[in-house]
Amino acid sequence: MINSRYAAPASMVFAGLLLAGCAAPTSTSKPPDETSKPSTPSASAAPVSTLTDAERVTKAEAAAETELPNAPIWKGMTFKGIVVDESEICVDRTWAPGGGPARLGGNAGYVVVSFPAIAVGKPQDGTCPDYVPAEAKARANVEVPSAVAKNQGLLVSTDFGDKWPLTVPYVVTHCEDITVAGRPLRVATVDAPDGKTYAANGTAKDHGNYLDIDPIWAPHPDVSGLKIDISPVIDAALALCG
Repeated sequence: MINSRYAAPASMVFAGLLLAGCAAPTSTSKPPDETSKPSTPSASAAPVSTLTDAERVTKAEAAAETELPNAPIWKGMTFKGIVVDESEICVDRTWAPGGGPARLGGNAGYVVVSFPAIAVGKPQDGTCPDYVPAEAKARANVEVPSAVAKNQGLLVSTDFGDKWPLTVPYVVTHCEDITVAGRPLRVATVDAPDGKTYAANGTAKDHGNYLDIDPIWAPHPDVSGLKIDISPVIDAALALCG
């Protein structure tokens, strides 16, 4: 038998259960992981490689124009792009009639625009038909006789590119230690393909019976009266003395 002093009325028990249910935390679903959300691809420009030749020409002409300083002398200049290859567009620049430093109009040189970076090169004299791509400037392989092919002093023009200072395709360098008035000196010489030996440095010229190298020393292409720097050949020869 339950003591009535401690027994709660049935109505109170029911109310307590009801309140307990209302106070219980409501279960919520876990937010989806951020990585599971589908990402929206960002818009980006189409790669330059997808441009047609006509589109590259248009961009190159605009880039060449943008490069010009904001000065009245350039006003009215026109631009005509020519496809060189898949990575270069050459742009001829033409002064407006009566324009240019001499107010004669006409050709204002050209610039080469490289893709995909759309980089404008330095202005060059002449017109685009004068331009030769760097790849085409590579010189043909030089045929070296087997007798000198493995010579330690062999120098070949193709290894020097535009800095080759001689008019012959290759030479064989030599170095000799000598003593003059108690002073140690080094004689640098080169053997040309025709078998002649030329003095490469002043010591060889002053203290040896060698031909003057001037006949096979190439003139400077940009400065009249000067020769291309011959020091790389001399240095290579002197290095053989150790």
